[in-house]
Amino acid sequence: MLRNRTQKELLQLSKQLIQPLLPTFHKGQAGRILVIGGCEDYTGAPFFSSHSSALIGADLSHVICEKVAAPIIKSYSPDLMIHPYLFDLNNPEIQLTTDEVDDILKIPIEKLIDSNQPKLTSIIDKKVLPKIQKLLERTDLVVVGPGFGRDPLMLKSLIRIIEEIKVLNKPLILDADALFLISVNPGLIKNYPNAYLTPNVVEFDRIAKSLKIESNFNESDLQKIIDVTTKMSKKLGNVTIIRKGGKEIIVKKEDYLINETEGSDKRVGGQGDTLTGALATLINWSNNYNANLWNIDSKDKEKLSKEEANLLACYTACAIVRVAARKAFKKYKRSMQTSNIHEFLGETYSDFFDNDTYLKL
Repeated sequence: MLRNRTQKELLQLSKQLIQPLLPTFHKGQAGRILVIGGCEDYTGAPFFSSHSSALIGADLSHVICEKVAAPIIKSYSPDLMIHPYLFDLNNPEIQLTTDEVDDILKIPIEKLIDSNQPKLTSIIDKKVLPKIQKLLERTDLVVVGPGFGRDPLMLKSLIRIIEEIKVLNKPLILDADALFLISVNPGLIKNYPNAYLTPNVVEFDRIAKSLKIESNFNESDLQKIIDVTTKMSKKLGNVTIIRKGGKEIIVKKEDYLINETEGSDKRVGGQGDTLTGALATLINWSNNYNANLWNIDSKDKEKLSKEEANLLACYTACAIVRVAARKAFKKYKRSMQTSNIHEFLGETYSDFFDNDTYLKL
């Protein structure tokens, strides 16, 4: 079992998941990652997620965001592809009157999410989904939630987008406001084993309560955290849970791994978004590994099952981000920001997989 391995053994084992750079591959085969998020107030989160996936090694990194956010996110980097396909209630293109907007805003978010809103449905059907569906079809993996916000039209759009992703059976990572959506309507991803949830302590507690799972426990009680996370995974139909905290608890059904890699002494807003991008690239590579996209020298190598490969990919992503954060903190101390972590993602990746230099983890 993977959980009986040491950290060095896990990282050594994960080397076979790293997609090689072969002249026979064409652009896109090492990952076409799509991040859906970003609104007027939050533009950094989708950038960090998409940028992280590219720095780890994805070929193509896309962002679908709200129209106002698009030029801002574009200004951060020319390397990402930005698609302004989402609308919030205040966008003049959707032609809602002030009274209609005010009426919608009076509805509590929790009630609005579960209610039928013909006007919003019409906007989503005509203006949002046609463009997004085309991009979803040619994407390998989707991240939803970073910087999404809680605008009613945006959240209603996200519900429909998640349903489309499920129809296409694409791997789906949920973070931030997408996790809020799941806490209100857990059925949205229930029994979808291709889903990966990345809750922090607060988000985890919110989802646990919605599932009527007891979550009042001491954070130092590791076995209790594992048990509750396992229960959540099963109750949601065997989705993968990456519970963030002092240690990442990575669970799918009965299987779990614990990432205890030393990270930064400082926490910064955006580090979770960096993690979702790293997860996206490595989970996609683990799926390519299981699809035999490249020839794997089986001599002296242990063949991993799909679930083992996916768990190991999550573990490795967590380890890379933690070590990159540690390196950034060593250089910048209290002034460290998420962009500084990104400076060290490539170097950390090389330490793990190119140089055979295993850091003291």
